Amino acid sequence: MRRRPAIMITALSALLVLAADQASKAWAVASLARGQEVTVIPGWLWFRLTSNSGATLGLLSGHNGLFIAVSVLVAAAVAVIVVRGNPAGALGAAALGGIAGGAISNLADRVRLGAVVDFIEVHGWPSDFNLADAGIRLGVLAFLLALLLEWRRGRRPKPATGPAR
Repeated sequence: MRRRPAIMITALSALLVLAADQASKAWAVASLARGQEVTVIPGWLWFRLTSNSGATLGLLSGHNGLFIAVSVLVAAAVAVIVVRGNPAGALGAAALGGIAGGAISNLADRVRLGAVVDFIEVHGWPSDFNLADAGIRLGVLAFLLALLLEWRRGRRPKPATGPAR
């Protein structure tokens, strides 16, 4: 994939995740009281406003500065991969955009609020999360799939060239 389309796909994907996440968090902060649980799909999906200054499951809670640095590094790494290399096709570029958009959106929360706003609770999932977290997780899975597809494409036998006998 050429560099310019890869950059455009990545940027569009990142902006989409960033905008959706920030808009959904603004809605959650305006509409949900802290600790209030709103059932969306009984027995499966709830909204509950929380904040998290750590990582998933509250790991390293209170180390907001560490996660600010990690978010900046993730966004920078995505930019380097897309600008300098092959992001594994359009799927890889979109996946990297999802990762960068999620990292930037959570970074904005950490800088502005001192913690990330979480509000989605799914039955069987161990922690509350937000759309940025979903963008990061789905982006990682999609990027791994894109890399696998690229690897498989590179392993296929090349068609024979020259005249048929």
